[in-house]
Amino acid sequence: MNQPFTPPSYRSAPDVNWATADLCDSCLDQPAAGLRVLPPVFRPYGAPTWYFGQVVAVPSSVADGALSLASLLAEPGHGRVLVVDGLGNAGHAILGDRMAGMGAQNGWAGVLINGYVRDTAVLARMPLGVHALGAVPNRARTLTTAAAGDQVRIQGIDIRTGDWLYADPDGIIVLSCRHTALATE
Repeated sequence: MNQPFTPPSYRSAPDVNWATADLCDSCLDQPAAGLRVLPPVFRPYGAPTWYFGQVVAVPSSVADGALSLASLLAEPGHGRVLVVDGLGNAGHAILGDRMAGMGAQNGWAGVLINGYVRDTAVLARMPLGVHALGAVPNRARTLTTAAAGDQVRIQGIDIRTGDWLYADPDGIIVLSCRHTALATE
């Protein structure tokens, strides 16, 4: 325990050795990075609390935010992150164990929901990053099939399809490009 602290080197494996705090620091003087920091209102529910991927934005097409993500999560995820605007509606959950299982099976890195989830004990064991405002046990009586869109506005932050989302225990950030494409110091 008496050894001096040596910060990790991010040059050896830049795709797997990052932290949101370090990305924030490196993006301060790089306006092209398009750094956006989401407010600390999202809670982690998936097994990995560290994940990243290119964003697929899902705006709400209904007034109550009751969306079925099944058709999107059934598609190959290719390591992407679904960013869903459930309008912050606490009246129902948008994601549960069955849809999350489809996402994990189909290679999605994560799902960020401006809304609520359920089946949290199962989500905690799944290899899918999940962040949401909270948990409620019920789902909406009727769900509208969700569709990918160009952008969503979540907690006052604009997030576009094609952006990159990074989540770890410190928080969630969004960049306009992949972190490995940024200029290094």
